[in-house]
Amino acid sequence: MKVYGMGWVGSRTSNFEQMREFVADKLGLTMTVDQKNAVVFSFADGTAFEVFKPVDTDHSFFDHPVPGLIVDDVYEVRAELEDRGVDFIGEVHKGVEDSWGTAWSHFRAPDGNIYALISRPAMHPTNTARRFDEMRICLKVNNLDEAVRVYRDGLGMPIVDEWVHPGGQRGVLFGVAPAALELFDESQWDFVDDAETGVRLNADHALRMEVCDHSVIEDLARRLEDAGATRAGTITDTPWEQRCLQLMTAETGQLTLFTLPESERVVREQARARLPF
Repeated sequence: MKVYGMGWVGSRTSNFEQMREFVADKLGLTMTVDQKNAVVFSFADGTAFEVFKPVDTDHSFFDHPVPGLIVDDVYEVRAELEDRGVDFIGEVHKGVEDSWGTAWSHFRAPDGNIYALISRPAMHPTNTARRFDEMRICLKVNNLDEAVRVYRDGLGMPIVDEWVHPGGQRGVLFGVAPAALELFDESQWDFVDDAETGVRLNADHALRMEVCDHSVIEDLARRLEDAGATRAGTITDTPWEQRCLQLMTAETGQLTLFTLPESERVVREQARARLPF
C-alpha cells in the first residue's frame, strides 16, 4: 500500500454560491471541473478543492471538510485497510467523465472524522494515457561538481540520489516536477535562437525553465551566474509573447529562463493540475 499524500479536499455546504465565489474570486483558485452538483478548483500542484451543493445526496453523511488521500488503487487499499479494522462508508464510487478522480471511498478514522481514498485520473486532458512512471533526461558532463552547482545551487533542484561505483564512476539524480518534453524541428530551433539572442548556437539540446514573472528571471539569473553560468544575451520579448533570457553553462550548454503570457500560463497550469502522479 502506498499513500502519496493529501491531494483532495471536499466540502458540502448550504452556501454553495457564496463558497464558489469565495474560492474563485477571493482565493483565486482555477476552476477545472463544473458539475451539476459540485465544482472542482485546482492548485498548481494538482491538489483539488471540491465544493458540493447541499442537494448532493452522495455526500450527505459529512458536514465538515473531508481530506482525500491519494492512492494508486482505491479497491486494493480499501481491502487492506478493512483487514486492519477500518470502517468504510458505502461502496467504492466510480468516477464519470468529468470527475476529478477515477474512484474514491470514504472511511471514518479514530478521530471521529471522515476521510477518503482517491485514485487520480489516469488520463491527461488530451486523453492520452502515460505508460511509464518517470522520464529521465540524461546529460553527459565533464565536470560533475560544476554541473551540480548549477542545478542544485542555481536552480534549487533537490538531489534525490547520487552514487559512486567501485571504479569511480559518479552520477547524480535530481527530482524534477513538473516537467514537459518539447520537440522542435530544425527551422523552429533556429527561429528560437534568432528571436532570443540573434545568434545561432548550433546546439542540439537546451533546458527551458518557466518562471512566473520578469523579476524571477533576474533573481534566478543572478543565482545561476553565482553557480557558474553566463548570460548569452539580454532579456528579450519574443514574437510568441514570451519573455526569455538565455544562459550558457559550461557543462550542459544552453539554459533558457522564460515567462508565458498570462492566458497561456493559465492553460498550462490547468493542464499540469490534471497530470497523473
